[in-house]
Amino acid sequence: MSEDVVEMDRNDLEDLQQRNSLSATSSKFASTNKCAMVGFDDDLLQIKERLIGQSSMLKIISIVGMGGIGKTTLARNVYNDSYIVHYFDIRAWITVSQEYNVQELLTSLLNSMTDLGHKLYEMKIEELKETLNKKLQCNRYLIVMDDVWETNAWEEVRRLFLDKNNGSRIILTTRLSNVAVYADSSGPVHHMNFLSLEQSLKLLNKEVFGEECCPSELEGIGTTIAKQCKGLPLALVVIGGLLNKSEKTRAYWEYVAKNVKSAVTGNYDDFVEILSLSYNHLPHHLRTCFLYMGVFPEDYVIHVSYLIRLWVAEGFLKPIIPKSLEEVAKEYLEDLIDRNLIMVQDRSYSGELKTCSIHDLIRDLIVRKAQEEKFLHVMNQKVKISPGIIKN
Repeated sequence: MSEDVVEMDRNDLEDLQQRNSLSATSSKFASTNKCAMVGFDDDLLQIKERLIGQSSMLKIISIVGMGGIGKTTLARNVYNDSYIVHYFDIRAWITVSQEYNVQELLTSLLNSMTDLGHKLYEMKIEELKETLNKKLQCNRYLIVMDDVWETNAWEEVRRLFLDKNNGSRIILTTRLSNVAVYADSSGPVHHMNFLSLEQSLKLLNKEVFGEECCPSELEGIGTTIAKQCKGLPLALVVIGGLLNKSEKTRAYWEYVAKNVKSAVTGNYDDFVEILSLSYNHLPHHLRTCFLYMGVFPEDYVIHVSYLIRLWVAEGFLKPIIPKSLEEVAKEYLEDLIDRNLIMVQDRSYSGELKTCSIHDLIRDLIVRKAQEEKFLHVMNQKVKISPGIIKN
């Protein structure tokens, strides 16, 4: 992490905020029209093909990826596709999130399917289930369950959707691979990938200039900014909104390029909120291991065997008899990977993890969170474990 990012001058940050009064967007930015559908053409086609495939059985399609990578954007664009709208008799969208209530989810579902209005809020849960059953019974339906965090949440809601062998479909979005696989182990999980540099630049320009072209004097520095967002759509949208509301001069864009990650993670609560959700959802035994990843430099390819030795030496692992600490560490690491917080770089032919890495913006948030919790401290551009940290 550069010293500019770690110790960006407070006056510069305040100046950045004052000169760019971007209004707060919803933390569900992907469900609005603001997030341009850039770089997802192949994903859109693949999901549509699975929705209208030949099987008449009820099918579940899981979309999985890290926070801010565009899962909700993709699902929303599929949901609103004109062909899909006409293909399904009923469509409904519910956001499940970490804290969910089955009765509220049922009410939300029926609210989008019926005109019962306030009557829904007077119904007991069994009445809601019966009403939903009747509504779905003779119709081909598409249900989107956005932001599912728990297999229990899926299990509670899944049993409400009957299979009438009429081509109905459920789309589920989640950050957690285990939830995606649990929802439907028979079908392939749709993994979201980072945008290419070309796609990133296209999305950035669309957010900043709309349908207009980027001025030639800003093209080079624009490419630099896009590259620094490392293919994460949320980062590109946040930076694009910032640049859209600011003076479009080379000097200012160079300033933003120099501090792009501080601009993203320091100024916009939505960005921090979205990515912090994943951290807040971590069980305690994984938090210290995750925060420890901040000691590695940006873009560093981490050898798993070395990482495991470090975790063991630091005392982060909770013994699980009869497993060795190395086995426990591998399970911890796989869990973090399943949560899309750590990226696999290489596996052996047998599937054994060899190397891994973390996205730069995730790393910045790790360092920020670790400093807040006094787990890490930054000195002379190097991140170190703070003395006296609490271990498991």
